Amino acid sequence: MANVTVSDVGPCKKQLKISVPAADVQTKLEETYKRLQTSAVVNGFRKGHVPRKLIERRFGEEVVEEVKQDILAESTQKALDDEGLKPLGEPSFDNVEFDTGKDCIFEVTVEIEPTFDLPEYKGIALKKSAVTVTDKDTERGLEGLRRQRARLALMGEDATVETGDRLVCDWTLTSEGEDVASEKDDMIVAGGKRFGETELEEDTAKVLGGAKFGEKRAVAVTFLDTYPIEKWRGKPGELTVTAKEIRRPVLPELNEEFVKAMDFESLDEMKEFVRRSIAQSKEREAAMALEQSLFDRLLEGCPFDLPDGVRKSQASNIMTRQQFRLRQRGMPQEEIDAHLEDLRSASEEAAARNLKIFFILNKIAEKEKIFVTENEVENRIASLANSYRIGTQKMRSRLEADGALSELRAGMREDKVVEFLLKNAKIEEAS
Repeated sequence: MANVTVSDVGPCKKQLKISVPAADVQTKLEETYKRLQTSAVVNGFRKGHVPRKLIERRFGEEVVEEVKQDILAESTQKALDDEGLKPLGEPSFDNVEFDTGKDCIFEVTVEIEPTFDLPEYKGIALKKSAVTVTDKDTERGLEGLRRQRARLALMGEDATVETGDRLVCDWTLTSEGEDVASEKDDMIVAGGKRFGETELEEDTAKVLGGAKFGEKRAVAVTFLDTYPIEKWRGKPGELTVTAKEIRRPVLPELNEEFVKAMDFESLDEMKEFVRRSIAQSKEREAAMALEQSLFDRLLEGCPFDLPDGVRKSQASNIMTRQQFRLRQRGMPQEEIDAHLEDLRSASEEAAARNLKIFFILNKIAEKEKIFVTENEVENRIASLANSYRIGTQKMRSRLEADGALSELRAGMREDKVVEFLLKNAKIEEAS
């Protein structure tokens, strides 16, 4: 029987020192050789009648390595089970001493689920924002429809760049005196602080504003951690842009011809459509804000540390769950993309918040016995397939291929927990 010593080596991180007796190592070795003797195929011998000495000479190194790996894995799993530890991610092995005639001694480090006491989660007082659609909201919505049908007009050589212009240009990214990337006759939009996988010090509308044909402008940038070339990630650089053409969106007039072109019977019908769309969007935003307020209250009453290595490994899983949840709420893909970009660029603190929420909701689900049935999963897959306009089986195959089916289930379980918490909360609608 293995001897196990457990010690804390960091937040939610345990180190297990395990010693497996030499007798157990020898027993495992004998079992492996006996199994191999019955199955090994060697020329000149009938199956199951190969001499032990020959087996040892022919397969000795492979057998010893197999026994070593089996002992590490099996004794580690038993130690974790005996100690009641739930590991997150793969264990890390160090200082392994393995000799077939001696005790097997090794250290294994694992990150485990955080332990904490749940706060009072029933009867939480929350405020929900009232949803109103103003005339200005409607005007902006109508302008959005007009922008969908805008044409790009080529401006004269005396024109200067304005916010929203499409600029045909040559650009170059440099860092530490080297050219990192460049493009000729590319089209960019004058607006925003992102340029590919870099972040600009100033908005492109401000940097390029007032630029004329042939004029060169430069701005400091920072290469994001998602930049495809690892060498430049996190480093400062400079973006240089040379204007070559200015193409300005020209919006169509809001008249009967435009209304008909957008498949509406009248301007009033178009305005009502815009109001409903804005109201639905605001309802979603209010629901998300209410949910975040709920999470704030849970986190306030439940402080605990997180395992360091789990934050990055869980980040993509969290984003996958969020995407499924937003899609199920009826959010258009362009809005989902905007929210996911916010999540992707969130600080480490924000990533830690999301992970803590996951553990809290998971623990509430266990306590309240909240789970998701296979029938519910199938219905959700069918609903997703409908929203993506593909077949149900194709949707399931895509989820399985992406390894996202478990995240779909986890997200559905989180939805149920949030629904349970909001049903038991004291919600006041703000004016």
